Amino acid sequence: MKIALAHPELAPLLIAAVLIVALCAVALVRRRRALAAFAGPGARLASASPARQVAKVILVGGACLLVVVALVGPQIGEVPRRAATSTLDTIIALDVSQSMAVRDADTDRLHAAQRAIELLGQQLSGGRVGLTLFAGSSILRYPLTASTKLMGPALDTSGHGFHTQPGSSLRAALQGAAAQFPTTDAEKLRTKAIVVVSDGEDPAPDLPPLDSYLASGIHVFTLGIGTIEGGPVPVYDTKGQLVQMLVDANGTQVISHLDEARLVNLASAAGGRYVRYDSEAAAKSLSDALRAIDTTVTTTDGGVSPDDRYQFVLGIAFVLLVAEWLISERRPMPRPRVPRGGPAPRRRVIGATTALLLLVGACGPQDPIADQLDTANQVFAHDPAGAVARYRDLQAKRPTAPEISIDLGNALAALGEHDRALVEYGRGIDTAKGTTRAIAFYDRATSLFRLGRILDARAAYVEALRNDPNDRDAKFNIEIIDRILGQIPSQKNPTSSPGASTEPPGQQQPGGSPQATAPAAGSGKPTGTPVPDVTGSTGATQPESVQSALTNFRKDLTLEDALRLLDALRGEQRGLPAILEGTGVRRGGNVDVPY
Repeated sequence: MKIALAHPELAPLLIAAVLIVALCAVALVRRRRALAAFAGPGARLASASPARQVAKVILVGGACLLVVVALVGPQIGEVPRRAATSTLDTIIALDVSQSMAVRDADTDRLHAAQRAIELLGQQLSGGRVGLTLFAGSSILRYPLTASTKLMGPALDTSGHGFHTQPGSSLRAALQGAAAQFPTTDAEKLRTKAIVVVSDGEDPAPDLPPLDSYLASGIHVFTLGIGTIEGGPVPVYDTKGQLVQMLVDANGTQVISHLDEARLVNLASAAGGRYVRYDSEAAAKSLSDALRAIDTTVTTTDGGVSPDDRYQFVLGIAFVLLVAEWLISERRPMPRPRVPRGGPAPRRRVIGATTALLLLVGACGPQDPIADQLDTANQVFAHDPAGAVARYRDLQAKRPTAPEISIDLGNALAALGEHDRALVEYGRGIDTAKGTTRAIAFYDRATSLFRLGRILDARAAYVEALRNDPNDRDAKFNIEIIDRILGQIPSQKNPTSSPGASTEPPGQQQPGGSPQATAPAAGSGKPTGTPVPDVTGSTGATQPESVQSALTNFRKDLTLEDALRLLDALRGEQRGLPAILEGTGVRRGGNVDVPY
């Protein structure tokens, strides 16, 4: 049986526990000396029991020592670990031609490509990634490996010690990358992709032939490095010193541009996607596109991990503290006899029962559904469709769990199926309570907003705020919706009475002046604000689009509105960008779900 410590660096805390025990012993000695000075040595009239005082000190000292042992983290034995794996094999073909030294990107194109590949390696964990370098020819830098974190450090010496032909050939890049895929029967079943990281410059006028790659099930993705405006090409000597800028035969300085059209056509013809690298978000977008072609994410054995047993030690420490609290240091006093019998020692019985129940709860088995839900949440991060199936299975096992319904709703919302997501949110609302119910209403409001049902979204945000009055996100989003609705001109006739039919757009009577109002929030009164500078007109007015209203909203911010925005966004508040883009994580209660 293997025994280890999870946090051995906390072992010096044992000294602090020993000092606490020593202080308790010193305090007990001082109390006894004071009692002897007051009543004389061996005074029989003292109510304190020396034996009980020593027992209480021992219990406190033992509890302190056990708490430190629990913090150190004893690990006894090993348990199997499950991990999500992917069948995606990705070969990254990096352009190391002379044009990649152009400085129209971060430092230069090659360094920008290095950062992009490092981010791709982090995002593609669970599959296998390889690396080739190409210019006029292609050379293997790293074969397919599951250690995707090697991709960034592997580029620190890219091009050094390798001899490639001058030029830049996309045909050579594809041929060199495709040759790295295994050809065994078992390996042919894996999903294969090539990512060409280049500025797209190639002397060949046409795209390389792609029929063989399509027949082998290889998808080609492209990542553009550089700018369309481009820049001069520097020439370095063997020591890395700048010599001059590259010129042609006529002495004219050569300008290298990002050939975006060639990279777009290459990716489209090979069943892939083109992404231009300008930030970390571009690398994440490309990794999402790569994972989308892999539909067989599985959970396999990920080895073993030490089994933490700190709960048992911590439970014993708690029992000792409860016992110390229950033991009185006073001697038992005679009790008057009562005809119906003396009272039972309820305090000790209740304390002992409570300590036993807490100990059983601390050392008892964990919920088996919790591990499966954690695995489903990990799959959701890169494969919402696969997560939907897992959430369905968990929902069949535990149909009344609101957290599973909310997670399933968020997975459907990530796939754009907001109508089905509303059904799952409704199931979660039926069984959820407190903060969890507020989260269900909040996420339901987000899907309603995406479906264009702004009034229903506002009502859902109000319900979320009613269940959790401290939800600053809901408060802020209600204000945003009121502002949006307040800047969309109403098509109602100002002279019509409530409940009267309204004129369709373009058929208002001359002289009508549409007024912007917000929906009623339970009181029947509009809470929106009129659109600035809206005056009467003699013609029909078309309703303003939501996007235009958002643009005007940003332009018309006053100082008070800006302060309110900053206050709402502080502390990782989502606000309007998260409603429109659906990014971030919302936490609360027993739910921790991406949205």
